[in-house]
Amino acid sequence: MHEAQQQNVSFCFNTELRLTGDGSAQQQEGTYMHTLFKRGLAALALSALFNIPAMASNPGISQPDTMILGDSIFALSGDIHENLEAELDENIDTYARSGCQLTGGNILCSRLYSVENQYARADKSGIRTVIFNGGGNDIQLNSCRPSLSACMPLLNDLENRIAALVQKMRNDGIEEIIFLGYYNAVGSAEDLHDINNYSMNYKAAAYPGMGVKFVDVRADFAGREAYYITRDGIHPTAAGSRVLADKILQALD
Repeated sequence: MHEAQQQNVSFCFNTELRLTGDGSAQQQEGTYMHTLFKRGLAALALSALFNIPAMASNPGISQPDTMILGDSIFALSGDIHENLEAELDENIDTYARSGCQLTGGNILCSRLYSVENQYARADKSGIRTVIFNGGGNDIQLNSCRPSLSACMPLLNDLENRIAALVQKMRNDGIEEIIFLGYYNAVGSAEDLHDINNYSMNYKAAAYPGMGVKFVDVRADFAGREAYYITRDGIHPTAAGSRVLADKILQALD
């Protein structure tokens, strides 16, 4: 439409210069312009007609009260988000991005979109529930792996940052906070089991005292990895995402 408008403006300008010719030329130009005008109105009406159903069915019209933050467990397929919206029959804001760390950035995800900054940049008006994860990429991309002892400083820093983020959420009036834990990955990520189990066990013990609902999914995936984890050994399949969504639904008030 924008290009058509520009062409019409250009045409009108050129026509105005040519109207100094004979009367028949002016009449022909006027008839042509009238035809273009009618076609333009018809195109606008047709565009509006096609846009009406889209606007009427736009799920963004209702105000969400839940948001998702995190990494590719949520963002790569988007299945968890879609499953939650379908089951709850409501809109959920999501700021999760693939490759993002809890803090800092990498070649896949700028620090602007770290989980900390996802929350900082999010529209929090009307939000009462936050569902999030984070830290998986911080560990995966760190040279301390696969040594648990070498990764302890990183793990401690991540927990301190999560605690600070939770406090910000509380200060903003967030009523319900859910942390989706990581299952034990397979393949090239199998050497992270000790680190992940330590991290998940810590969360299971500490998060209730912080007022955070910790969703531990390790037992749900154990022995079912071939069905619930994609060939990359890390991300959930559609069936795996369904399990994760169901676990979150069980935790929601």
